[in-house]
Amino acid sequence: MKSMFTVLIMFLTLIIGSSVYIYFRLRPLLPEPGTWLSLVAKCVYVIVFFSYLVGMMLQRGGYYALSTPFLHVGAWVLAAILYFVLTFVLIDILRGINALTLKAEILTFRYRYGDSGGHLWSLVGCIVVAVVLICGYFNAKFPTTTHLAYKTDKEISRDFKYVLISDVHLGMINCDHFMEVLKDRINAENPDFVVIAGDFFDGDPEPVVNSNVGNILRKIKTGYGIFAVNGNHEWIGNANVADEFLKKHGVTVLRDSTARLPFGVTIVGREDFSAGPPGGKRSGRKPLADVVANINSNDYTILLDHQPKNLDEAANSGVIDIELSGHTHAGAQLWPLFILSSSMYENDYGKLRKLNTDFYTTSGYGTWGPPIRTSARPEMVVVEVSK
Repeated sequence: MKSMFTVLIMFLTLIIGSSVYIYFRLRPLLPEPGTWLSLVAKCVYVIVFFSYLVGMMLQRGGYYALSTPFLHVGAWVLAAILYFVLTFVLIDILRGINALTLKAEILTFRYRYGDSGGHLWSLVGCIVVAVVLICGYFNAKFPTTTHLAYKTDKEISRDFKYVLISDVHLGMINCDHFMEVLKDRINAENPDFVVIAGDFFDGDPEPVVNSNVGNILRKIKTGYGIFAVNGNHEWIGNANVADEFLKKHGVTVLRDSTARLPFGVTIVGREDFSAGPPGGKRSGRKPLADVVANINSNDYTILLDHQPKNLDEAANSGVIDIELSGHTHAGAQLWPLFILSSSMYENDYGKLRKLNTDFYTTSGYGTWGPPIRTSARPEMVVVEVSK
C-alpha cells in the first residue's frame, strides 16, 4: 500500500509539473488572457490533463460507463505529455544556444499571446506531437508475427509449435474486438498449444469478465490447450478473479506450478514478483528450485515468468530449456523510455542465451495506457521446436 501511494505521488508530481510546463509553451495558441474564453480553455486544459487519473478513479468505483471517455482521452494525453515535453525541451535548448551564439530572429521569441514567433513554435510543437501520436497509433494497431525456431536434444516424441502472447492488457480500452482479431491470428497458425506470459488483463478484471472475451477464448483452437501466468497487472487488479475467469473459459493458470504434455514437454509457470516473498501478506513466490523439483529432466521445459528478472536462476537450474517473458513492452512502449527498461533488465527485448537456457522477452501484443507504440512493434510470437 505504501509503494502504491509513493507511485501515485510521483505520478501526480510528473503530471502537474508537465502540465504547467506545457501550458506555458502553448499559451500563444490559447484565447486572449482575461476573457471568458480564456477561463474556459484553462478549465478544459486541466480536465484533459487529469482525465486518465479521473477515469481510473471512476473505474475503481465501479462507474465503468462514465470512466470510459475519461480513460480513452486520458490514454492519448499520457503519450502527448511525453512528446510535448520532449519537443518543447528541444526547442528551448535551441533557443538557449541561439541566444548565446547566432541570435537568429526565428528563435528569438517568447511564448506569449500575440507573439508571432511564439505562436509559430507552439504550432510546430503541436504538429510534431500529432504526427508522432498518429504514427504510433498505427504502429500499435497492426501487430507483427515473430517466428522463432529452436533445436533440442531433449526426449520429445515429435516436433511441435506453440504461440506466445503477453501483455494483451484487455480492459476498458482494448477488449472484445481486440481479442477477436488475436484469436483469428492464433488459429491461423494451428499451434499445438498457446502460452500467455502475464498481463492478459489491464488491471481491474471486471470489464473483461462482463465482456465477450470468455467466449472468444473458447474459440481458440489448439491441440493441447492454453497456459497462462499472472503478471503485475493481474495483481494490480484482482489476480484471483482474473484466474477464475481464465479457468472458467478453458485456460490452465500456472502459479508456481507445472503442466506436462504427452510428447515430452513440461510447462512451468511462475507466480509474478508482485506476489512477494513466501510467507508474506500475498500468496508468495516460491524459489524456482522448489517449483521444478519433481519435473522430468528429460522433458523440454518451458518457463513462463512475466518479468524478465533474475535470469541466472533459470540458467543455473539445469532443467529450463527456454524462459519466456514480457512486461517491458520492448522499451516501455514509448520512445525513448527504452533507456529505463534496458537499464533495469538484462534482456528487455528479444533473444538471449545463458549456459544451456534460451530466453525470449516479447514486446507484447497490446498496449498499456495509450493505444500507441513508438518503440518496437507489438507482436505475437510463433515458436517451433524440433529435434
